[in-house]
Amino acid sequence: MNQKFKEITEYLVQQKGWTKEQAEEIGPQCQWNRSLMEKAYADLCLDKQNLKVSQNSLLQNDFQVQNYNQWELDENEQYEQALKASQYQQDTQPASKRKKYDDYPVGMQNLGNTCYLNCLIQLLFYNPKLVEQILQYKIPESSQSGEILQISKKFIIELQVVFSNQIMSNQKYFKPSQFNDAAKNLEKKVKNIIQQNNDFMDVSEYFAVLMELIDLSLNKQFIKQHNKLTIFQNEQLEKQYIIKSEEQHQFLWEMGIKNYQIYNFLNKEIIENQRKIKELPENLVFSLERNIQKNNRKIEKTEEKFYFPNNLHLDFILGDIQASQKVEKYIKEQLKTLEVYQQLNKQTEAFEKVLIYYESLPMFDAFILRNLKFEYQKKVEELNKQFPLNYEFLNQELQNTSKNLYQLAQIVVHTGSILHGHYYLYQYNFYLKKWFKYNDTEVVIQTEQEVMADSIKNGNILIYLSQEQKREVYSYQKELNEIDKIRDQLKPNNNVNNLLKKIPKEIYENILKENEQFLNKYGEEIKDC
Repeated sequence: MNQKFKEITEYLVQQKGWTKEQAEEIGPQCQWNRSLMEKAYADLCLDKQNLKVSQNSLLQNDFQVQNYNQWELDENEQYEQALKASQYQQDTQPASKRKKYDDYPVGMQNLGNTCYLNCLIQLLFYNPKLVEQILQYKIPESSQSGEILQISKKFIIELQVVFSNQIMSNQKYFKPSQFNDAAKNLEKKVKNIIQQNNDFMDVSEYFAVLMELIDLSLNKQFIKQHNKLTIFQNEQLEKQYIIKSEEQHQFLWEMGIKNYQIYNFLNKEIIENQRKIKELPENLVFSLERNIQKNNRKIEKTEEKFYFPNNLHLDFILGDIQASQKVEKYIKEQLKTLEVYQQLNKQTEAFEKVLIYYESLPMFDAFILRNLKFEYQKKVEELNKQFPLNYEFLNQELQNTSKNLYQLAQIVVHTGSILHGHYYLYQYNFYLKKWFKYNDTEVVIQTEQEVMADSIKNGNILIYLSQEQKREVYSYQKELNEIDKIRDQLKPNNNVNNLLKKIPKEIYENILKENEQFLNKYGEEIKDC
């Protein structure tokens, strides 16, 4: 094993919990490209079950969700069996391999096509005001209330349990089965209230549904009056998530892939359409539509690149004339160069494939490799100067007078086909200054380069935070990190941390017992080794 392969193997074993055998098995298949290896690892359980779905076969028929043929049903059945096998493996994993590392968030088990829900819960858990509102929610004690209120009560209690586990658990992941059941039950009961008519939803559509379930439950009112200027009954949720305009309010902005870049979308949405936005939320949500209809009427998922910066300066959205003029000028000038970008992008992608192939050869000429890398880097640098990658040119123009800066914090990613895809989440920890990838039970650190390379091709939801919200999240993440250091020393009636005091007493004590039981089991296994 040469030095490069050895370093990658040591990193994956020590930092990300792989076995040496897993690294040696996956490495050659991915040309020892670490990013590709980690993607392959995410699908390892399914690969071992020989359940890789043929996308070409799926696309032989028109996309009709309501009318799966028998072959597709068989595939779904096999997929469910694979998930059950994966769950069994996770349930029976030794305690010695489940101990949570300090500074790493807690993961969640996939209970059968629940990756989308895991992403959304992890995403909501990093909203401190929402978490506080859920944890401090007073559960009605009256037993004379109706069936829906009882179901919503169960939903909030189980959400409290989920959030509390994410704060306190000393294991790498937990099983949110009771919450998932509670969410499904409540969704069925209020389906007509939230106007959910589509059984097949992507993650952005279900995000809106989940938020409505939370809103209805917090307010204990299940007669919803839908109008253009009211989304949530809860004032805190309105402030946190709703974009308010003179025409209508909305939960998120839906972007088309052919906008190429987020500023170009906002220019069309706000300036060209002459929309007047009155107020932006603290969490600004964008969804990106990647399912496109081809000429033959077949719907396919595209991995066409869509670009977005870490920082968005949004004064122009709120009517700043000078900022609007700068945005208009930038977009008008840069769109003229779109063909140049498209040609350069094809050349760069071709160079990258050649480079990866050449590096994978058992023997190669070092001089040729250096020249290939040099030429590839020149193409990348040239490409970065072109629209839609050159958003930093506009940011430099806007930042000096910016009063409404929003910072990228969360990205939900979708990989695979439309019917058999998978969701995972990238989330930035402002306190630790690190990106984390939440892939169900696996939570790992990623470089910003890895995050962006994946997200520009597969990003589905983007969430930007206002500066006020960023400060709140920073303090909250710092507090979570402090709890991380003392979680195994926590005792009943000794929650010195302010966040811990907000956890309902019964839930707090139950998790302490689970932590203690796990530590005892962990200690026994370590002792026997």
